[in-house]
Amino acid sequence: MRQKENRPGAGDAYGTVPNNCINDITDMCESQSIAYDDLLEAVTLAYLSDIDTDLSPDFSTVKVELLEITNDCIEKYNLGRPDENVPPTAKKSERYPDAKKPEARYRRLTALHPLQIAILIRELHHGVGILWNKAENEGNFDIGIYQTDGENEGCYDTRDETLERLIRSYDKTMSLRGVDETVAILRSICKRVERCSDRDLIPVNNGIFDYGSKVLLGFDPEYVFTSKSKVDFVPNAQNPVIRNDDDGTDWDVVSWMNELSDDPEVVDLLWEVMGATIRPAVSWNKTAWFYSMSGNNGKGTLCTLIRNLCGRGTWASVPLKAFSQQFMLEPLCRVSAIITDENDTGTFVDDAAALKSVITHDPFQINRKFKDPRTLMFRGFMIQCVNEFPKLKDKSESMYRRLLVIPFEKRFEGHERKYIKNDYLHRREVLEYVLYRLLYETDYYELSIPQSCKDMLADFKTYNDPIRQFCEEVLSDVSWDLLPWDFAYDLYCAWMQKNQPSGRPIGKYGFKKDLAALLSLWPEWSCTENAVRSQGHMDCAEPLILKYELRNWMNHDYRGSDPMRVCQPEVKERYRGLLRDKTAAVPAYMVSGETTANEMESE
Repeated sequence: MRQKENRPGAGDAYGTVPNNCINDITDMCESQSIAYDDLLEAVTLAYLSDIDTDLSPDFSTVKVELLEITNDCIEKYNLGRPDENVPPTAKKSERYPDAKKPEARYRRLTALHPLQIAILIRELHHGVGILWNKAENEGNFDIGIYQTDGENEGCYDTRDETLERLIRSYDKTMSLRGVDETVAILRSICKRVERCSDRDLIPVNNGIFDYGSKVLLGFDPEYVFTSKSKVDFVPNAQNPVIRNDDDGTDWDVVSWMNELSDDPEVVDLLWEVMGATIRPAVSWNKTAWFYSMSGNNGKGTLCTLIRNLCGRGTWASVPLKAFSQQFMLEPLCRVSAIITDENDTGTFVDDAAALKSVITHDPFQINRKFKDPRTLMFRGFMIQCVNEFPKLKDKSESMYRRLLVIPFEKRFEGHERKYIKNDYLHRREVLEYVLYRLLYETDYYELSIPQSCKDMLADFKTYNDPIRQFCEEVLSDVSWDLLPWDFAYDLYCAWMQKNQPSGRPIGKYGFKKDLAALLSLWPEWSCTENAVRSQGHMDCAEPLILKYELRNWMNHDYRGSDPMRVCQPEVKERYRGLLRDKTAAVPAYMVSGETTANEMESE
């Protein structure tokens, strides 16, 4: 594929007006059969048709030439077709009998019209409408300008200031109203395009790397990216060893990564996570949480490396609490990675809908100050560093399966080498090797999940959900096989008071709903649809009554000293609640004796 410059300033200016650029519209102008807006459009497109897009003139040349041609066509329209039978020395009114009266004449331009500037941006600068949520909503797009040089070469810049700067390059005196009008016209005439969704095409600093074929392609405006890694892909890049003469140490990035964890599987995962941040089109369906309750564990330094790998303008720091706040997610339109190395302790995410959508590349709405909202499908990967588990209001399995909690258990207290973070991880040769290793020497589309990460997620589930923790601690200890809802709720409230005194128990309805949703984890327990006879299920004493001081469930008629009698109250004949089937958790073959476990699997 061929990369075109397509930018003013790419070559020498022509210096003269092209000879043939108005031939096709001269007749329409002289016959006075063209509307004003059609004239402006036709003149501009005719002018552009005579420009070599590989060698286009600079801004000043475009302005001068196009303005001259436009005013010449306006003059031809105002005068009309000349009478060939009248000598050239005759009066102007005689030579041009169809000349428009002053009030009907088209006004000459002193600056390019907003329509013309919009066409120039569309044609010379690949101005397009970038759809944020595929093509489902035609108005859900922003104007992107293709960058042919600079740090964003090969990407489309959607920032308002970039578009306004380009507009003013063609008319420095244009008013804000004129800028808005130009943008409105551009939105109506530009082509709508979707961002590149090919999971194998990865924009890097010096081209587009095809992960499938391991080939570096040139930039092309047909591939729509809004961000890229600012590191060059260098074939066969080597792992540099850096010598520090001050302390006599040698350092290389591979050895340093190995030091971040004693678990080789975690180290491998950290490399995978780093690669995920520069492969935004892959649906990883996970967010990585770097977790450690102590400092000096390396997670912040690793984030520095990942940010440098992405490059300026490619990542944003969006803490977890921002996902339930207005106007905080607007940067996600421009970046392909979220890297946050600080989250407040005590963070509570009240609304996780946007958080879940960001993780799985599903559409969600972002509100923007003083702008129309957008429905965005974020393409990228998210890393959150947490020193304390946050609290999520959403306790569903659909939320939990999106979380990849990675423990950072090493401590580098007293062994800090600040030059690693401040110097080594910024060096070009280090970043080029890391990029080469991640793109050329790997082949994966899913993140591995070490056992330590599974264990950390289990810990988080328990921490995040008091009812889950309540079930884990209580259900295996109860003596009764039938727990009336009133009893279960009273037990939960007393458990909360004892174990989480600063917390507030949820209401009874919410308790029943949340507990019922968790019962699949305890298959021996089920919710009764109808009232169940208590006989045979609540005949024994329930010691938890005494342990948690459930006075409403004590036997108030007993006056003796036997604690078990106190825990054996008079109960009703029937209850609705939780019923335990002690055989439910036992495999069927152990109950029936008919089929073995291996035979069941083979079936």
